[in-house]
Amino acid sequence: MISWPVEQPTLVSTSELGEITLRPLREEDIDAIFQACQDPSISAFTRVPYPYDREMAEDFVRGCDISYRNHQGIVFAIEIAGRFAGTIGLHGIQLSDHCAEVGYWIEKSHRGKGLCTAAVRSLLDFSLNIMEFRRIEGMADFNNEASQRVMERAGMTRDALLRNRVTKPNGDQIDMVLFSIVRS
Repeated sequence: MISWPVEQPTLVSTSELGEITLRPLREEDIDAIFQACQDPSISAFTRVPYPYDREMAEDFVRGCDISYRNHQGIVFAIEIAGRFAGTIGLHGIQLSDHCAEVGYWIEKSHRGKGLCTAAVRSLLDFSLNIMEFRRIEGMADFNNEASQRVMERAGMTRDALLRNRVTKPNGDQIDMVLFSIVRS
């Protein structure tokens, strides 16, 4: 059985970058999310739409608490040195199978520094050891080598190439790489 905390916790970890905080999203994050999602590379490798307007950021932030309370998803803001740096969470939750999928994006100025890997490690630790999921999966666009490296460095194993797994908004069908980690 999944151990779902009544209130979404704040997770704090330390890495070579310093203190990294994963915390529930709040209203003050709307502008930062809106600004970050103006970067077309986020929508190129995620399901975040482009163009992205402020109302979308408002709906995203306000919907996260409902999703959490309904045990459908959990989304954290990633903070480093008190600054918003992106989001990370679990979606595709299958409570009866003890399985979920991790997803994330990092604001442009914070990429390439190991922050995303540290955030994924923190969320995996929480998901597997506190919430007691037995399997966490992650998928990356076949062409998104950076995201594949994040999952590998966070301890996940490449399981498969999923051919024609996702349809992009322009109609292109793309391959995805499936990663996973299981509770030992």
